[in-house]
Amino acid sequence: MPSFNVRFIKTVCDDTGHEHRACRAAFRVDAPSLSAAAQQAETDFCKQKGVRDWTIFADAMELRTPLALPPAWGG
Repeated sequence: MPSFNVRFIKTVCDDTGHEHRACRAAFRVDAPSLSAAAQQAETDFCKQKGVRDWTIFADAMELRTPLALPPAWGG
């Protein structure tokens, strides 16, 4: 089953008014598809934070497949 790296991101302003992207949570989800991974990530994040809507804590969710390691070349 594929794995997806998930990050929940919140854009915040610092004391000078500059925006920064802050990671509110990061974890890995095993799911059969990208959409299933997104649904599982939303559920897990809401349980962790004790809320029904993840957008209370984050503005965006990023999902990526982990980069594969290059093959080990032996000789």
